[in-house]
Amino acid sequence: MNALLIACLACTAAAATGFAFLLAAETLRNRRRTCYHNLLRQRYLRIVMLALFAERPAVPHFPLLRRRDSRLLLAETLAGLGAMTYGLPTGLLSEITARYRLDEWLLRRARFAQGYRRARYLALLSELPATESVSRHAARYGDSRNRYVRFYALMIALTAEPPAALQRMAGCAWAFSATEVAEITTALRRGLLPIAYRPLVASASPNLRRVGLSIVRQFGIEEAGPQLLQLLDDDETAVAQADVLHTLCALRRPLLCREVRHSLGRMKPAERRTLMRCMARSSYAPELLRRLFDKNECAYYETIVQSHKRCLV
Repeated sequence: MNALLIACLACTAAAATGFAFLLAAETLRNRRRTCYHNLLRQRYLRIVMLALFAERPAVPHFPLLRRRDSRLLLAETLAGLGAMTYGLPTGLLSEITARYRLDEWLLRRARFAQGYRRARYLALLSELPATESVSRHAARYGDSRNRYVRFYALMIALTAEPPAALQRMAGCAWAFSATEVAEITTALRRGLLPIAYRPLVASASPNLRRVGLSIVRQFGIEEAGPQLLQLLDDDETAVAQADVLHTLCALRRPLLCREVRHSLGRMKPAERRTLMRCMARSSYAPELLRRLFDKNECAYYETIVQSHKRCLV
């Protein structure tokens, strides 16, 4: 009996030791792969930057592209470079994408992937210089059940055909989330889409209106104040009035007016508390809120101000 117990303990110890060695080997392997990817990504970025600032820009040669994940690293490098710079000439990036067929490779990977993996490949395609052929191939994912896949297929279409961007956004069957509006605004900042906030803010499409209000907030367009007040006075745009008030707060506009009072009277308590948090971030004084909200809501605002540890005057 003792011999059997000793044998079981020895087998258990051997199995635990084997699993520990396997776990350690897998950890070291992942660490080495991460270091290799970081070094190769830095090398690709250096090659692209040297080619961009050369006297005669030409398509450079990228080493180790036949290795696993090297094309993905190159696509991520080009996409990150385009996303983090403003006014970058896209001619060389387009030539690199076409020479090494990165768009075809990403489309092929997206075709055989599913869910968030497919959305990742489409997101990279939306950051690369897109063509109409890529947009046509990505259009098949416009009706996907995955929201991220649908949205990045839309982003590819927007960047590939900027003149039709407004029509495509207005034709979307789903309402844009705050994250999606931020993605579109980022593309606007990079100059990939035309900026015209007035027709967007006045549009009957909720998606276009949200994008227009985001443009006003991001670029600080104070001239849009009168148009925003007209939206608050319009009963047909009651759904967008919370976004309009948040935009007015982001612009630090005066809120003691008839349109704002009328809109506050139709808001739900949760929406009013959300607006108070936005006003606290925009540094509105508590004296102003005493003329817009009741005592209980003003006390809630004072706790928000204290939690932000800032003095508002």
